[in-house]
Order: sequence, then C-alpha cells, then structure tokens
Amino acid sequence: MTNPIIDEFVERARTAAASDTSTSAIRELLKGSLSESDAMADAIASLEDDEVMVFEDETCSIWTCRYDSDVVLAPHEHCMSVHIAVYRGAEVEVLYKREPGRLKHGGNKLVSAGEVVSLGPDAIHAITADGSGQSHAIHIYEGPLTEVKRSLFDWNSGEEVDFTMENFHAMRRLKSNMKEFQ
Repeated sequence: MTNPIIDEFVERARTAAASDTSTSAIRELLKGSLSESDAMADAIASLEDDEVMVFEDETCSIWTCRYDSDVVLAPHEHCMSVHIAVYRGAEVEVLYKREPGRLKHGGNKLVSAGEVVSLGPDAIHAITADGSGQSHAIHIYEGPLTEVKRSLFDWNSGEEVDFTMENFHAMRRLKSNMKEFQ
C-alpha cells in the first residue's frame, strides 16, 4: 500500500469503521494514534502527494493530508461525517454557512498537533495550515468519499461548483488575501 505504519493504521481504521459504534470507534482510534505522532507525521511526509487516499470501501475513506500555511483550499462539503487527527503542525478549519447569494464565514477552528476534531455531514469548510509550516493529518470519512456527489462553493457567490480535484486546487486562495485571516 503506502508505508508499514499507515498500512497498519488502515487495518485498525477499517475495523473501527465497520463496528456498530463506528463514530466513537474511529475517534478513539485517532486519539490513540496520537501517541505515535512523530512516526505518523513522518509516514505522511514520506508520501509523494499532499493528499493521498490510502483506503476506501463502503464503510470509510482514509486520506493522508498535508496542507501549506500560505494557501487556503476551496470551501467544500463532504456529505458525510469526517474525523481528523493532526500529527504535526496545525490545521485550520475555515467554517462557512450558506446564505442566499454568498457564503457566510462562521469562524475558524484551530486543530493543533495532538488533537482530533469531527465535522458533521452538513459542514462546509475550507482548509489550510496554521503557522509557517505544513500540517500533517489523517482524515477518516464515514463512507466512500469518492463515490458521493458533492460540491465546492464559489468564494464570492456561494454557488455550487462540481467537486473535482482539478476544481478544488484551481479555486485555492492565498491566505494573505483573505479577510478570514486578517
């Protein structure tokens, strides 16, 4: 697959996601994995791409994610719950609510190394790293993320845009140009 540390984590995550108490089992797994934060962060850093789907089936999708602190990736939805553990650096979840003709900034949630956060199926967020370096995290989605039709949202109008990885990266912004970080 990718790396022995990530491969072993994926097996534990698959078991958690398939359990009758999947949400709590996934969160407990992520919290427990933080005790290996240096090894997990190094495993994530060793991958070629910043976002790598390391596993997906009908119960869950598991992605490793590295984000840069100067770029904010476009507002998007998942249409399912996601649980995020940060192993190095810090992620910023830039939360939004849809209003007619725009997206309304709903605040920023800082998730530092050693923390786990969950977003519900209706959440809309943009994402970036905090500080001057990258963040390294694992995101576990409660379902097959690549099989779900979901949307990106235009920064200005709030209009839905088809979610593709090409659109996702094309719509990114520099953090220095965003009022959400002023």
